[in-house]
Amino acid sequence: MSSHARHAVAMLEQAYADNGVASPALASAPMMWIGTSLGIAGVPLLVGAGEIDEIVETPAVTPIPGTKPWVMGVAAYMGGLLPIISGDVFFRHRPYAGRVRDFCMVIRRPGFYFGVTLSAVEQDMKFPLEERDLRHPVDEDFTEFTLGGFSDGDRFLAVLDIERLVADSELSNAAALGAVSNEEKGDE
Repeated sequence: MSSHARHAVAMLEQAYADNGVASPALASAPMMWIGTSLGIAGVPLLVGAGEIDEIVETPAVTPIPGTKPWVMGVAAYMGGLLPIISGDVFFRHRPYAGRVRDFCMVIRRPGFYFGVTLSAVEQDMKFPLEERDLRHPVDEDFTEFTLGGFSDGDRFLAVLDIERLVADSELSNAAALGAVSNEEKGDE
């Protein structure tokens, strides 16, 4: 490089140093928890983004003889079979009274593929991660399946931990023990 070119580059560097404006410091954006607000058995919950495959209309179900009461049956879904679990019976240990559970969330994990009926589907929500409260009391039927939660106005939304749910030994064995099966309950 010629001395003239070096001198021109040096002058440009000096002019930039004299007139340049430093970039403003970016305020660190808070880390956000993102998920969906829904209800199971009348309990408002949150499920993290990416934790469920999707929320669908509860498909028509064919009962499976010899299963526990919370197994509603199996449904045709996307070219295969999807076991459908009653969220009310699994968590509350009693059937619900009232309107039909129109929606279910589909959960897919290695070795697990099933739907759980929902009592409500609300909206996607975001909360600053530092606002997650791990000490707030949670409905006792859901305590072992949740991991903290967030306050939303006057209500607390516990975060349903799908990994804890699929690790539950009760969920992994749907075979009825003795005379307690969904076929003996009849149509409820």
